[in-house]
Amino acid sequence: MTAQKFYRRVLVETGRPSLADAKRATGAVLRALRDRLTPAEAGQAAAQLPRELKALWWQGETDDARQPLKMHRREFYARVQQEAGLGSEREARLVTGAVFAALKAQLSPGEADDIHTQLPKDLKVVWEDA
Repeated sequence: MTAQKFYRRVLVETGRPSLADAKRATGAVLRALRDRLTPAEAGQAAAQLPRELKALWWQGETDDARQPLKMHRREFYARVQQEAGLGSEREARLVTGAVFAALKAQLSPGEADDIHTQLPKDLKVVWEDA
């Protein structure tokens, strides 16, 4: 899937007002997920993304020896809401679900399973439902 198809999928599923907004929201979810994963797992997931999505994924990353951030669902949604400039947690939930669904379609089943195993129980449910 190309980056543009990925953004359009997020746009359609969430009703975001523009493609630029869908891209901003996609980046917020990807970076929050990246920071929740170990650096090794983040690198493996990024390797399966098209160049533009890979750039969004790595944007702002400075420490390849960092520890995964301990974020549960509420903290994850709060971070996405703030970083994407969304108006509510409801919007963050919608965007997160749409980006997770598009990401799962992009990744190999094995890589999607690897991400699933690193998520806390409440975020696993969001990943599974996407």
